[in-house]
Amino acid sequence: MRLLSLTALLALAASPLHAVIDRTQKPAPDPAPAASFPDYRTHTLPNGLKVFVIEDDRTPTITLRLLIKSGAIQEGEKTGLSAFVAGLLNRGTKTRDAATFAKESDFIGVRIEAAAGQDAISVGAGGLTKYTDKILELFADAVLNPVFPAEQFAKEQRKAFSALEAEKQEPEKLADKLAGKIVFGSHPYGAYRTAETLKAITRDAIVEYHGKFFAPNNATLAVVGDVKEAEVLPLVEKALGGWQRREVPAPAEPKLIGLKGVTVHLVDRPGSVQSNIMITQPGPARNNADSPELNVLNATLGGGFSGRLFQNLREKHGWTYGAYSAFGMHRLGGEFTASAETRNEVTAPAIQETLKEMNRLREEPVPEDELTLQRQYNVGNYLLSLENSSRIATRVQDIDLYGLPADFYKTYARRMSAVTPSQVQELAKKYLSTENTAIVVVGEAKEVKPALEKIGKVFVYDQELKSLTK
Repeated sequence: MRLLSLTALLALAASPLHAVIDRTQKPAPDPAPAASFPDYRTHTLPNGLKVFVIEDDRTPTITLRLLIKSGAIQEGEKTGLSAFVAGLLNRGTKTRDAATFAKESDFIGVRIEAAAGQDAISVGAGGLTKYTDKILELFADAVLNPVFPAEQFAKEQRKAFSALEAEKQEPEKLADKLAGKIVFGSHPYGAYRTAETLKAITRDAIVEYHGKFFAPNNATLAVVGDVKEAEVLPLVEKALGGWQRREVPAPAEPKLIGLKGVTVHLVDRPGSVQSNIMITQPGPARNNADSPELNVLNATLGGGFSGRLFQNLREKHGWTYGAYSAFGMHRLGGEFTASAETRNEVTAPAIQETLKEMNRLREEPVPEDELTLQRQYNVGNYLLSLENSSRIATRVQDIDLYGLPADFYKTYARRMSAVTPSQVQELAKKYLSTENTAIVVVGEAKEVKPALEKIGKVFVYDQELKSLTK
């Protein structure tokens, strides 16, 4: 073994490795990466299908996500129709019945599933890169050639009716439905399934919806994984290039309503020993300019264990197991909600404490040490999410769907890490109102109504969400 020279030893001793470290002080976090979101390339096929390719060779897998730019907002009176379309895509095609489709998918270890949202329907698939050609074949078959078998539709409709009955006994679901109706009014964003809307959905309506909105010029495809752009694009064109473009009806854009004053909406649930609380109001659309910073505001208020609602309602008062808040953002608008579940006797105090915490954010700057924790939490969560190829695909397509700036996710972490106390206070003043808000409570009316009347005018509903107040 060679001995280190005296010069080398002296240099080593003077290096930072031997610097004195004050272990009583928490080390400063590294700055957020300036551009942590992966690069991607955009191509448009002759039929109008926009394709995003994100090369990622960390694992030998491929993820596909097709986004149809039509969702619940285009259902008309048949609320829940788009969910039936999504749920039945892989239940049989013109070339494969449901059993054959499932068998071929299972053989290569791929699941092709779809989901419907307010503004779009997504179809996803993922598997080993060596099966890319076969995955695309099955994927295209489900998207282009579904037959929506009558027996599969009947099965899904029975399940939907059963779920609807079960939801009447789920306070959280009741609160969520009523809150949406109050915030959005007659806008499609506030619609929810009922026995009448389910009966109105037929197989013919499903076929019509698919034929009307599933078009390549009304869709984008994200491809993420261990692929080369020059190799995967011909495979995509082979699978989806024959998809015929067509004219697609423009989505309805009805105006959203606002809220005036404080109102309380109480769903009477006889025998309930606890109340589900939801404070709700209109919120910003998905393309609002403050989205990254709003994550930090929301985390400070009700993002989890370190949020003020959790610390107040659970840790300080012991009134609940958890208290949370969230901004739900869609293409045309959104909603803010703060929620908790409490005992009957503390329902009104819990509401008042929630409103107090909302007001505190409006009136006082957040202390720097508290804000540092929330900034780090949000940046860390975002960076971890970039390990998920489906999340990457979703975000790339969101840029197109919602008209976000091209560098939106490139600057996302940096913007969250730079939020200041004064910014949070200004955002709270802009987006959190305690003067124009609706309070939804699901609980036993005779137990909680007298105290709620001191907060605002109380409207009472039954478990069918029909008004009992004249």
